[in-house]
Amino acid sequence: MKALKALLKHVDVIKIWGNSDIPLSGLQHDSRKIVKGNCFFAVGGFKFNGIDYLPEAIRNGANSVISEFPLNRRYNNLTWVQVRNTRKAITKMAAQWAGNPSDQMYVIGVTGTNGKTTVVSLIHSILSSQEPTAKMGTLGLEYKAESGDQAVFEKTSLTTPEAPDIFGFFSRIFKQGCRNVAMEVSSVGLKLHRVEDVYFSQGIFTSFSGDHLDFHKTMRSYLDSKLMLFKKLGPEAWAILNADEEDVYHQIIEHLNCKYLTYGFSPSADVKPLKYEFSLDGIQSVIETPRGKIEIESRLIGRVNLLNLLAAISSAIIKDVPPDDIARAIKSLKPVRGRLDFTYQNDFSVIIDYAHTDQALKNLLESLKEIAVGRIILVFGAGGSRDKSKRPRMGEVASIYADYVVVTSDNPRNEKPESIINDILGGFKTGFNSYTTIVNREEAIKKALDLVKKDDLLVVAGKGHEDYQIFKDRTIHFDDYEVVRRELAERESRGRRHA
Repeated sequence: MKALKALLKHVDVIKIWGNSDIPLSGLQHDSRKIVKGNCFFAVGGFKFNGIDYLPEAIRNGANSVISEFPLNRRYNNLTWVQVRNTRKAITKMAAQWAGNPSDQMYVIGVTGTNGKTTVVSLIHSILSSQEPTAKMGTLGLEYKAESGDQAVFEKTSLTTPEAPDIFGFFSRIFKQGCRNVAMEVSSVGLKLHRVEDVYFSQGIFTSFSGDHLDFHKTMRSYLDSKLMLFKKLGPEAWAILNADEEDVYHQIIEHLNCKYLTYGFSPSADVKPLKYEFSLDGIQSVIETPRGKIEIESRLIGRVNLLNLLAAISSAIIKDVPPDDIARAIKSLKPVRGRLDFTYQNDFSVIIDYAHTDQALKNLLESLKEIAVGRIILVFGAGGSRDKSKRPRMGEVASIYADYVVVTSDNPRNEKPESIINDILGGFKTGFNSYTTIVNREEAIKKALDLVKKDDLLVVAGKGHEDYQIFKDRTIHFDDYEVVRRELAERESRGRRHA
């Protein structure tokens, strides 16, 4: 146990009521997870205020509360700390509680609209070939103990978890002998100060395009949140920047107080492909780097994945991984789940991808256009209760790059699926009529399978790794992989019966 007072050392405290020397058994922002002796952070939310859940926190055993509000006299028997910013208090106290593990680790933070999950997975795979390395992000937490053979997986509900969860994870893996971690750093996580007290050795910028405007409201605010990662990099740290994103790349450089390396297809990039070949079997390329040329072969497909590989190679070079080891690790890499991932390859192919923004969809379809033999048939939708402005842009991209489109539901949440679909259709280019709309996502996938012919590529986009679908009144199990595989198995079975 640690005393509350010791954890408040770097927190901007306005006033304390009660005993600040009270011992704590832990820190918690979720009243449902409070146990006896916990300190409860009453965080202001977007729909609810944490202070409303204080009675539940007390019933579950909270002995103290951190809040931006002054003491409520109903809780005189509770130690109450009023702070300037509750979210900043969380990260500072969580870091202190865990012993500031990131100060003793090599933490690589990856931010950008698209590519975060793939780049983190690639870096994790390459560095794991050298020494114990962990990863954190959309696909969960993964690490392998120094003394163990089996990887440990933990699910997360957020791309960038809350600070107590981040520092708790760091503390666990540090005790297991893991000194490297690659993590996704979302704009929301940055804006809400979840990583404010994380010490980053590398910050990687992948891409920037419209997303999360339901939260950030403007593109300027969205970019400013991304910039927070690079502004906090110290003189010994490295920024790794996508030189193809020229406008944003130059804006990031203006704020750097660290060394930097660039990557991309741009001739000016420090890490760039000298030649490359794309096919449905993967990528072959010769990469120029400050450490010499690296010849790579990868099972990953498409131009967008070569760009992701360039980011990961840049990170590994800075970490002093030998070029031959980088090439060897890349050759053994498996596709990342839900990211340009084949779930079926035979006379036609089916690819599952998480693309849920217009730019991600464009990158995906452009990459496939370069290697497709037959048509590209696309199934996709857009999430409800989220940024509506990207829907018509996604529709425009689909109508430009796909040969046939089945527009369906994604996670409609509190909106009517039909309204979301209509927003998408509003962006279709004039005269485009090679499409149909089917609200039920499973039926939409079945319809697309009815349409495919030899050499076609069927792309099911938007949900990727997700195994659920969110409606207004319920969340159901739904997995694009399962639907595709089940339907293909049933069709094969019917074909055998009729033979």
